[in-house]
Amino acid sequence: MSEQATFAQQHANPRLGMIMMISMALLLPIMDTIGKYLTAFLSPGTIALFRFVVQTVFFMAILGARKKLRFPIQHWRTLALLGGFICMTMLTLMLGLSVLPVATFVAIFFVEPLILVFFSIIFLGEKVGWRRITACCVGLLGALIIIRPNYASFGMYAIMPVFTAIFMAGYFTVTKQLQGKVDGIAVQGWATLIGTGFLAIAISAGSFAGLEDLQFSWPQASHWGWFILSAAIGVLAYTLIAEAFKRAPASVLAPFQYIEIVAATILGYVVFGDFPDALTWLGIAIILSSGLYVFYREQHAQSPTSNSSIEIPPSP
Repeated sequence: MSEQATFAQQHANPRLGMIMMISMALLLPIMDTIGKYLTAFLSPGTIALFRFVVQTVFFMAILGARKKLRFPIQHWRTLALLGGFICMTMLTLMLGLSVLPVATFVAIFFVEPLILVFFSIIFLGEKVGWRRITACCVGLLGALIIIRPNYASFGMYAIMPVFTAIFMAGYFTVTKQLQGKVDGIAVQGWATLIGTGFLAIAISAGSFAGLEDLQFSWPQASHWGWFILSAAIGVLAYTLIAEAFKRAPASVLAPFQYIEIVAATILGYVVFGDFPDALTWLGIAIILSSGLYVFYREQHAQSPTSNSSIEIPPSP
């Protein structure tokens, strides 16, 4: 079978892939909105911990149903590293959402695909042209435009989306080492379980040290429904994006991820009354333009028979 035929077979239903990508982009802001809502009642650390606890239960149930509930011991170091990355991703996510509008956080977070380009160069030795590198730098400038006024109001919390993006980019850079070796859902499930352990340690230490953002408290009965819904969305979003990439190349799917910013803006306005100001929209436009250009150049650089090497992970 030729390379062209293999590629066509792997991406035989791009329309369904696009529908899945759009669905993922519409779902994730709901998860972030739930997290921000819960910060009115619980510390960011507590929310991160219990969301991971419930999400781990979902992943383990899926792996059990697929009869793949066996820890890949030979890759424990890599999975432990992934657990650390995903732990910090969730913690910085909740710290940022505790003060920032949802749309602002999501907009800044979308420097993640740009950071992933730099990580691919540094850690994976991938070849990237100067045009894409320049576009990434411009995109980071767009993030700074959004961060600057917010930093004056919220301090270090304003740069939490950047940390979230860095940890997420690190997570997906390391994940590439397990591609073809461990089932994707198994990687996500075991990393989430390990990340839950790391979060428990961090919250125990934070509570002992008297850090308000890491103070532990038991959720009320009414909060568990939100945790279950949030975790279910997280698992569904990961499944959707994994299935989408099986049906369409990344270069086709990439632009649809930015629908998430639109959905986050609408939800933030409806639920919390937040709406981005003109400077934030300028930063959003720069980040989006840079991201889309990077994917355009990636598509241009690859041969017609190759999939884009830059994959777009879902938000945490």
